[in-house]
Amino acid sequence: MELRHLRHFLAAADELHMGRAAQRLGMAQPPLSQSIARLEKELGVRLFDRANRRLALTRAGAAFLDEARTSVLHADAAFALARAAEHGAAGEVRIGFVSAALYEHLPRRLARLRQMLPGVQPKLLELSTNEQLEALAEGTIDIGFAHPPFGTGGRLDVSELPAEASVAVLPDDGATGGVSLAQVAAFGLILFPATQGPVLHARIMDSFTSAGITVRIVQEATRALTMLSLVSAGLGAALLPKSIQRLTFEGVRYAEIMDVTLPTLSLAMIARRTPQPPVVRRVWQLFFEG
Repeated sequence: MELRHLRHFLAAADELHMGRAAQRLGMAQPPLSQSIARLEKELGVRLFDRANRRLALTRAGAAFLDEARTSVLHADAAFALARAAEHGAAGEVRIGFVSAALYEHLPRRLARLRQMLPGVQPKLLELSTNEQLEALAEGTIDIGFAHPPFGTGGRLDVSELPAEASVAVLPDDGATGGVSLAQVAAFGLILFPATQGPVLHARIMDSFTSAGITVRIVQEATRALTMLSLVSAGLGAALLPKSIQRLTFEGVRYAEIMDVTLPTLSLAMIARRTPQPPVVRRVWQLFFEG
C-alpha cells in the first residue's frame, strides 16, 4: 500500500465525486479511479459504492477512513520533522551543566530554546567540569556549561559567560547582614573537591591564606544542593555563586562577605569544534546570543 493511494482515497472520500477529487489532487480522473481500484484490490474490499456517477462510502470505506487519515497525518508529520532536522530545527541536543548554571544562565536559554526552536528536545545531564570535558571528547554530550579555566587544546569552542561574585551560605542562626571571612572559617568549609576544579579551589583557599585565616575543609561535595543540605544540617559553611540566592532553602541563610573580595566564579559554554549536526549548531548560536 503506497501513501499516494491513501491520499487519493481521502480526496475521493471528502469530495464523494471522482471529478472534483481529481481536480483537487491536480491529476486526471482515470488515473485516480485506477489508484483507488488498486487500493480496493489490495485490501480485498470495496471502499465506495458507485452509482449514477456518484460515490458513497461502504461500511468498509467508512471504517477505513479514520485510520487512513491518521496514517497520512503521521506521515506528513514525519516528513516535516525530517525536513526540520535537516535544517537544525528539530532533534535532540545533549547538554551538560554544573550546578551554577541552573540559577540563571541555563534556564533563560532553555526558555528561549523552547520558544524559538520548539522541535528541539534538550537532554540535560548534571556533570562536573571534568566530566563534561570527558563527555565532549567521547561525544556523549553536545554542549556544556562548565567552570573555566580548562585546557581546550584547540578542540573546543568556548564562550565565556559573565562571572559571578561569591556569597557565604551559613546555617540559619537568625542573624542578618554580612559576615567576615573569619566567621565563615569558624564554621568549617564545605567545598567541592580540588579535582573538580583545581584552579578555582586553589584560589578560594589562597583567599583565606592571604587574609591570615586558617580554615578547615570539613566536608567535600560535588553538587550545590548537597552543599545546601550539609549547611542546613549545621555541618559547615559554603561559598557559592551569588545567584543561588534565588533558591529558598530551609535552615540556611545567605550573607555577603564584607571584608574580603573572593575570586569570582566563572562559567563558560563549551562545545566540540569539529563539524556539528545542524541542530547542535543552531542551539549553540541561540545560546551564544543569550
